[in-house]
Amino acid sequence: MKLKRTYLFVSIALVACTQVPKMDIKPVQAVAETTPMPTAGDAADDPAIWFNERNPEASLIIGTNKKAGLSVFSLNGKLIKHFDVGKINNVDIRRGFPLANRQIDIVAGSNRTDNSVLVMSIDSTGTLQPLLKTPIISKLDEVYGFCLYHEKKTNRFYAIVNGKSGGVEQWELTDNGDNYIKGTLVRTFNVQGQPEGCVADDELGFIYLGEEDRGIWKFSAAANSKDKGSLIDSLSSGHLVADVEGLAIYYGKDGKGYLIASSQGNNSYAIYKREDKNQYIGSFDIADGQLVDGVAETDGIEVTSLNIGGQFPSGLFIAQDGFNKDHDKEANQNFKIVDWREIAKALNLK
Repeated sequence: MKLKRTYLFVSIALVACTQVPKMDIKPVQAVAETTPMPTAGDAADDPAIWFNERNPEASLIIGTNKKAGLSVFSLNGKLIKHFDVGKINNVDIRRGFPLANRQIDIVAGSNRTDNSVLVMSIDSTGTLQPLLKTPIISKLDEVYGFCLYHEKKTNRFYAIVNGKSGGVEQWELTDNGDNYIKGTLVRTFNVQGQPEGCVADDELGFIYLGEEDRGIWKFSAAANSKDKGSLIDSLSSGHLVADVEGLAIYYGKDGKGYLIASSQGNNSYAIYKREDKNQYIGSFDIADGQLVDGVAETDGIEVTSLNIGGQFPSGLFIAQDGFNKDHDKEANQNFKIVDWREIAKALNLK
């Protein structure tokens, strides 16, 4: 959820009153940005990355326009295609879904037009094709955040969608037998407040949720789990300032890596260890550069550790920009792209 500028000073005042520790936020700069959304106002929200295994430099960025669908961009930010598929709030991607004796890559998201889960295929041209004959209609009062989970041990795929009232649904996605995918609701759970940010750790088997005015929750991702979740960080720690928004995972070797959270209230991103109890490491923000402006009030984020070649041999980080600027003039929202090496250098990450 985007904060209005008039509330920013209130957030700062509340932080001061609670005397939380002052954060040492390290600045980095974006190296590219996407074409601005064609619709004005609060439109851009959440990005995802499709990795082109045959030609990494031709990998793609998929961004939600929650007023008008999904946009596909090149790594240099150029708009390739747009798909008017509804008011898609959050989006995620998984590779290798088994369908009709082949493996495909899927794009899925929360569709607020009809309170459903959208599932589509993606190819190297950036073309998206629908994969649901029967819509996956959520029982939540209003779908909001979303992520996919691929359970490596069983090769099962799940869609996790949350709603503004705190409810969470886990749907198993399977081959329907006719070149389409079907969804089966296998689990429900909840947090007390309003969540949105959602990311699943496919290797370690966890789901992380960002409760906007409280903190980050960690749940077992097992479909039969009764796990009530644990709060790995909260606003009281001083690492996060409401709203807690997008979440992303940087996969390292041997179960290591990083969990990243958008701390919207102070325009920063908190980094945690992926392993063990998700110890807080530090925070960074995206400052103005010579070619690309800085970032404020981020909703969704995404990161990859894959070698995408070119200027991204260690991967990249993408953030939605709530207040995009073009030569000091306000422009429609877009997404900013950061070389992961800049983040690693700023926070001395191994």
